[in-house]
Amino acid sequence: MICRHHPACPGCPLLDQPYPAQLAIKKQRLASAFAHFPHLPAAPEVAPARRTLGYRHRLKLPLHITREHAAIGLYHPQSGKVLDTPDCPVLAPQLRAALPNLLVWARGKTDLHSLDLRVSAASGEIAAVFAAAGGDLPGGPRAARVLMERVPGLVSVAVSRADKARRKVMGQAPKVVAGIHAIDESIGETRYRLFPGAFFQVDPDNAEALHTLVRSAVGEARSVLDLYAGVGAYGLMLAKGADRVVLVEEISEACKAARAVAPPNVTVMEAKVEEADLRGRFDCAVLNPARRGADPATLARLSRLASRLVYVSCGPETLARDLDCLAAHGLRVRGAWALDLFPQTPEVETVVLLEKGPPISAWNIPGGKARGPWQGEPSGVIGRPERVVALVIGNTRDSGVIHGARYTKIGMVATHSLLRIEPEGPIIPVLAALARTGHPVAGRDPGTARFFAEKAGLVRPFVHIERAGEARAPLHGDLALVLEALGAEPRLMERLGLRPPAAR
Repeated sequence: MICRHHPACPGCPLLDQPYPAQLAIKKQRLASAFAHFPHLPAAPEVAPARRTLGYRHRLKLPLHITREHAAIGLYHPQSGKVLDTPDCPVLAPQLRAALPNLLVWARGKTDLHSLDLRVSAASGEIAAVFAAAGGDLPGGPRAARVLMERVPGLVSVAVSRADKARRKVMGQAPKVVAGIHAIDESIGETRYRLFPGAFFQVDPDNAEALHTLVRSAVGEARSVLDLYAGVGAYGLMLAKGADRVVLVEEISEACKAARAVAPPNVTVMEAKVEEADLRGRFDCAVLNPARRGADPATLARLSRLASRLVYVSCGPETLARDLDCLAAHGLRVRGAWALDLFPQTPEVETVVLLEKGPPISAWNIPGGKARGPWQGEPSGVIGRPERVVALVIGNTRDSGVIHGARYTKIGMVATHSLLRIEPEGPIIPVLAALARTGHPVAGRDPGTARFFAEKAGLVRPFVHIERAGEARAPLHGDLALVLEALGAEPRLMERLGLRPPAAR
């Protein structure tokens, strides 16, 4: 593919690679994540996309508007300015055709911050959502109707409230200003209703292969639980042939969209998955969280609700972590499939089938036993801790003594200190003492927990028992992935006995 915006535009980092090489890179990313957990299978081959150009049926991009010009595109990595890429070759042809007239209309409307533009592969209808300062569209409904007249196929114009700092591309509380309130879409034989801002696969044609994998993995289940359901992408597809399907989704508009087309055997529950009042058992559950994955408590509860689970993931690293957590609760991987939904990028979609099996709670290591972190205890050697690795907030001294324990800083990771601690007694009082000096453990500190969860996939305290007696346990896989995500230097990884991803 040739693009005149490459390499200044960061949207297609693999564009220079032949397509078979792109698929190999995606597989290696998945393999690198899985390699941290010995019980996980080898990474599967990545099935190619049906098309590698013109596949994106939705764009969500910032705008830069002056009186004379309007630009749309990703931010330049160095300058931070909005790149002007309305002719992006991975956009669906209908979107590329719509953007020139739309950008002419947007000139001078400096309150506009970003655009969410979607075209239905089923109907050709186009829907636009502008994020604007204050949540009002400049010119109101009249201006929206003018835009609809100028852009063929545009049937809906909505506006959302941009955040004051203009850091987020997507706005909040979208409302339709002119045109219809929802457009229809379909994947295979399943029809969906899409309201402004709703999440949906960017290419319904490529997504059909994904749905086929999910349907095959679910099998003959008569009762299905669909978590993080969105507009019901999987639950609605699986309703045919099932006795009962329950969708759980927290976004009101997505629930409204699902209810609009749901058959009688589908129940839509508007709630956070983490807080939903789920009772009884299901033959199968489908789990499709955001890139950050699921939290351990939700995974533990899910293992009690269903004996069969299909996990759909766009984040190999958080997927591997969550599969490790599920294994600790007796849900073991029985099959994995990968496919490319985002050509020209390193992103890869994975479908994993899990079924009930023996839980992995502890395992043999030279000199003793080790355990994982998913039962409430630190990962590492079982026994009285003699050496502990912990990541704490901020920059500590290079070495010191606190609460009867010696510590040595073995490196800095994203401005925080990775410590080796040699406690004389229990480790918890030592960590509490460090917290009182302004250095709480990453993953336990409320002020930084969200950052570590979203940036690095850390969903528990970064504490690992490295040595107890004669036994030594390498850093648990989830913490190794955290260090990689935070950009830990290769020398530091080697000091912990870890190989950098490129060496695996």
